[in-house]
Amino acid sequence: MDRVKLSVGVWDALSARLAERAGFELLFLSGFAVAGTQLGEPDFGLLTQTETLQAARRIVEAVRTPLIVDGDTGHGGPLNVQRLVRELVRIGAAGVLLEDQVWPKRCGHMRDKQVIPAEEHVQKLRAAVDARGGARLTIIGRTDARGPIGLDEAIRRGRLYREAGADLIFVEAPTSRDELARIGREVPGPLMANMVEGGVTPILPLAELGALGFEYVVYPLTGLLGAARALERAFRELAAKGTSRNDDEARMSFAEFTELVGLSEKYAAAERYKA
Repeated sequence: MDRVKLSVGVWDALSARLAERAGFELLFLSGFAVAGTQLGEPDFGLLTQTETLQAARRIVEAVRTPLIVDGDTGHGGPLNVQRLVRELVRIGAAGVLLEDQVWPKRCGHMRDKQVIPAEEHVQKLRAAVDARGGARLTIIGRTDARGPIGLDEAIRRGRLYREAGADLIFVEAPTSRDELARIGREVPGPLMANMVEGGVTPILPLAELGALGFEYVVYPLTGLLGAARALERAFRELAAKGTSRNDDEARMSFAEFTELVGLSEKYAAAERYKA
């Protein structure tokens, strides 16, 4: 198998630039992360299609690295899916993930998920393929059936979604290495694996996931959880001590940050238009 493609979850232009600088060749716009950072809410079906598209547009404009967008359920039926796909093509996104949960959905590693009939999601995927036309947009068919119905049904859906035209199949929330291995054997690829720290799926090394049959691996929450802890520590230290003077090593310097966001280029551009 060729080298496994590793992707990381981002939620805004800054997190995307940091991921790009770290060397990731593929970024993933995490709905969980956008809901948490933009709304201060859990991934519980509260994020709108418009908010997702706004986040995607800002990221695509800020980086050159391809972006896969978490499209949740498409926020409605086949026609809603088509609108989402056409907008993502216009934005310049590299792909979209569409899942088969009942709306309002919830994070794939939360309890009490429900899924729509597989045939309904097949129609959504067919609509997505039609809306894409000849554009270069990867369509990822995701099933959340493992939790509410079981692995057998999740595997059946994975096969159906590949037949419906999905370019990549994502069986969410397997609970063991054996389940990952079975997905790798029985679901036609390419396949995506989701590594969520604290979730129900074991975190396996990239090489092992590749050997099990997964060509794409995403860590959707690593950056968000790390950033949340860093912010918590920085704010608590400042509140407790009344100063940040003794905490320089925990922060990016002002000079480093302004370089990251392109201040020198803005200075140069401003010079061109001085009166």
